[in-house]
Amino acid sequence: MQLKKIAAALSAAAIILTCGCEVRSSSNAAWVTGSGIDNKSELSVTFDSFNKEYSYWKLVNEIPDDTAEEVVDKCAEQRSSIINYLINEKIVLDQTKKMGLDSFTQEELDSIEEDYNTFIEQTIDSFKSYVNAGESEEDAVDGDAAILEEAEKIFDEKLTECGMTRDDLLMWFRNAKLAEKLREKLAEEYTVEYSEAEDEFQKIVDGIKQVYEEDPVNYEQNLYYKYYWLPDNSRMIKHILIKIDSDDSTEISACRENGDDAGAERLLASALQDIKPRIEEIMTQLDNGGDFDELAQTYSDDSGLASNPNGYLVVPEGGSYYEEFQKGAYELENVGDYKLISTDLGWHIIKYASDAVITDENKKALVDSIFSTLEDNSATEAYNEAMNKWREEYAYDIDYIRLEIEEETDSDESSAEVG
Repeated sequence: MQLKKIAAALSAAAIILTCGCEVRSSSNAAWVTGSGIDNKSELSVTFDSFNKEYSYWKLVNEIPDDTAEEVVDKCAEQRSSIINYLINEKIVLDQTKKMGLDSFTQEELDSIEEDYNTFIEQTIDSFKSYVNAGESEEDAVDGDAAILEEAEKIFDEKLTECGMTRDDLLMWFRNAKLAEKLREKLAEEYTVEYSEAEDEFQKIVDGIKQVYEEDPVNYEQNLYYKYYWLPDNSRMIKHILIKIDSDDSTEISACRENGDDAGAERLLASALQDIKPRIEEIMTQLDNGGDFDELAQTYSDDSGLASNPNGYLVVPEGGSYYEEFQKGAYELENVGDYKLISTDLGWHIIKYASDAVITDENKKALVDSIFSTLEDNSATEAYNEAMNKWREEYAYDIDYIRLEIEEETDSDESSAEVG
């Protein structure tokens, strides 16, 4: 399953790639018509290469009949995508050759090998589902090693049905690496300053502040906001929850919905009294030096305890929690203080666990992420701009009739990236 002698295999595959047919040959699905292009035959996209890609796509997507009504539009879209992908791939190969980017360092070869082998292993693993499909129990392949071997066999058989070998798959990764190198080269002229990321971060923060000022609840409900900005005096609050009986809870909720708050309060007072001994026992343990987190793990009915080990973020003027919880959080004066409160859920022992702050380290990580995104967007812009220009220069004609696809605009054609 492992890649062998990758450099030799790549060289052999490259030779195959450059053995093109005559321009406008009936075997070509797309061909170059632009002036000033010397190697037009090498740049043609054959129906053979198209059919390999298309057949493999149908195999992966389990589409035995592309004329079936439920998939006909999807298949036509994919045929269009594939031919444009293959055209762009030809342009990439030509341009990387002209720019002297068509050779690989050992590190790049290692990267190709790793990506290829990972893909092969994952694909063969997915083909295990084909093993024993429809077979009787007597004929079933048994054992992990035997199943893996059979999956490899089926995988290669399916490739053969598509007119492909593993070398064709290897070429995907070789060409993807060339596209990556071309993209990086083009991006050199589209530099991004780190200050742009800092400015973008500040714009995000300013927008989040405005959201909070207009409605703190909207701020609370967008979970990612807290990673960029926190209001002053934001707190992390832990709690130990002892819930009231579920039947009592249902009756209380019904009273609230019907506007009978007085009835709800009477029911709640009774329900809370029933479970008061349990919460008092926990309070006693805390008062005697018990560890809050350990007691929470032992007694709390909070289903979100495991996913919120540092507590819950509470912000000034917030409205997402019960009013008693929100108010109690700000009645605690110092970090480490705790107190008993009640809500319609039951009894809570709430603890002022820590101040909620965004550290410089966290801020830098966010700015770094924004910077990486800006660089990536810039590289994509450079690539797309160059590809649009090259598509005009190469001026490919496409056999839309035999491919059974609609003729597209230039912008549609150049949007199919390589890699």
